[in-house]
Amino acid sequence: MSIQLPLPGSWPRNMTARDPIAELERLARDKLDAKAEVYEALERLANKHGISLLEVNGVMLGYVDDALGDLTFELEDELRRERDEAPEIG
Repeated sequence: MSIQLPLPGSWPRNMTARDPIAELERLARDKLDAKAEVYEALERLANKHGISLLEVNGVMLGYVDDALGDLTFELEDELRRERDEAPEIG
């Protein structure tokens, strides 16, 4: 039987296992993928019911972009802070 001892001091609170720069890049790609999927779904709906693609573009710019921004704002802000606060190496 073994015992797991806690790490000293505030080490666990200060350590992060993620690379904030890579996470921001991954999130940006995932947001683009999500926008493409939403656009495809709206385009199919518009084509099926004779709705102008200008309407679809308006919805994408007016609502979908805002919704994705609202959805990811806190995570992006947290990752930017981690990126900016990271100690410089070298």
